[in-house]
Amino acid sequence: MNRSLVQGARITKARDYTHIFQQGIHSQGKFWKLIASPSVQASPRLGLAISKKICKRAVDRNLFKRIARETFRQHQDEFDLLDFVVMIKNMPNTNNQELASDLLSLLKNAKQVLKS
Repeated sequence: MNRSLVQGARITKARDYTHIFQQGIHSQGKFWKLIASPSVQASPRLGLAISKKICKRAVDRNLFKRIARETFRQHQDEFDLLDFVVMIKNMPNTNNQELASDLLSLLKNAKQVLKS
C-alpha cells in the first residue's frame, strides 16, 4: 500500500502557484498560513511554500512539509476541487498533533468560505 501523496494531488508548476497567490483567499491559523482557490483539475491539490527565512534548517522545513502532506492526504476526499498553498508562519515549539489539527481546521474553514 502506497501512503504517499500522488503526483496529481501536488501543485508543481510556477504558473499554478502564481494563479493561486493572486486569485485565492488567504487565511491564517496559529501556526500556518493558507491560500485556497477553486481548482480546474479533477482532484484537490496541495502546494507547499516553506520559507528558509522562517525555517533555517532543512530538517525543520522537511518536517513541516511531511506534516502538511500527511494531513492533506488523510483528508483530501473532503476537499472537492480546491487548490491549497500552505506556508508556515513561524517556528513553533509544539507537537506534531497540534500542527496537524491547526492545518486541518484551516483547510476546512477555507472549504466552507469557498463553498458559500
